[in-house]
Amino acid sequence: MAKNRHKKESVEVRERPIKSLAKTITWRIIASTTTFLLAYFFFHDDAKAIQKASGVAVAEAVIKMFMYFLHERAWNVVRWGRMKVYVRHYNMLRRRVIRRIFIARNSNSI
Repeated sequence: MAKNRHKKESVEVRERPIKSLAKTITWRIIASTTTFLLAYFFFHDDAKAIQKASGVAVAEAVIKMFMYFLHERAWNVVRWGRMKVYVRHYNMLRRRVIRRIFIARNSNSI
């Protein structure tokens, strides 16, 4: 029994759009809560608004990058929303061959 060497199949795991939506919503909740808490902490009782605003901007950038990294790593553990996709590479090869044959026949008839 000869094996068909052109027939290759691989499995990819892709996320469904609903998972991306859930990640977007949960991340926005985390980010907004972090901003609120930072602003409350810095502007609690002082008149130095510019210095405190700068502190919020720097702290927010650093903390949110770290929090987003943790958020992404947590979502990588979640299996919900993933799907297996079977990719048949030989179909793509066959389509290319058919296109070449079709184009060659059309160009020869002109």
